[in-house]
Amino acid sequence: MSQRVIADVKLRRKGPVISREGLIQWALLVIILLGWELLGRKVGTFFLAGPTQVLKAAAELIANGELGHALVDSLTGLAVGLLAASVAGIAVGYLMGWFPAVGKVLNPYVSALYVLPIQALVPVIIIWLGIGAAPRILCVFLFSVFEIIINTYTGVKNVEPTYVEVARSFGADQTQLFTKVIAPHALPFIFAGLRIGASRAVKGMVVAELMFAVTGLGGLIATYAAYYRTDAVFVVVLVLTLLGVLLNALVLYLEKRFAPWQRSPQGGIVE
Repeated sequence: MSQRVIADVKLRRKGPVISREGLIQWALLVIILLGWELLGRKVGTFFLAGPTQVLKAAAELIANGELGHALVDSLTGLAVGLLAASVAGIAVGYLMGWFPAVGKVLNPYVSALYVLPIQALVPVIIIWLGIGAAPRILCVFLFSVFEIIINTYTGVKNVEPTYVEVARSFGADQTQLFTKVIAPHALPFIFAGLRIGASRAVKGMVVAELMFAVTGLGGLIATYAAYYRTDAVFVVVLVLTLLGVLLNALVLYLEKRFAPWQRSPQGGIVE
């Protein structure tokens, strides 16, 4: 077989570089950007800054260091709050799912706190903790922890009893039951909760910072909104969107790494 035939066979096996769906996505993005730019030029930057104006504002915010400082400030509170929510949410959800008595006791409180509008508590949290890093971390924690608790609880509670009985019949102790039976079954539910919790954590961070209006990305939005700089506001909004996408991609990567045998459940808790 000639080298040319071999090369043709390899190209056919690899398939197209960009799928039809990918081409449609890129075409849709171009249409959205063009429409946004035309509409922005028609109504004016005061009402709607177009992509070109947003790019100029992004270069300005990066050059003067405002965007970098605000991003680092926000990421610090977000990371600490989300990490605390993940640890607490998985631990509480596991206890509720594995021990029925704990689930019966805590379930009404978790359900009540889950539907509680956390935004309404932000002014009270500021009174309690001031306007430093602590209230932002607490807001991120409260916005995300209940998603993780409920999804973990659902995953552990729905472990097939037959699997547990079989493992016990072979002499498995509590540690082996958790690592070999419960964790593999519950992991997709846990990662589903982490994905939703991460998006909620970003919202909690922004809500808290908008209330403080002095620091972080939320503070940057409040500042430039007061000056009617829609171009700068859109820069921060796009950064927040990118941050949410990256967090979601990180959780998906971890899910593929630690639970490659199945996908996240389609059910669970949704917003």
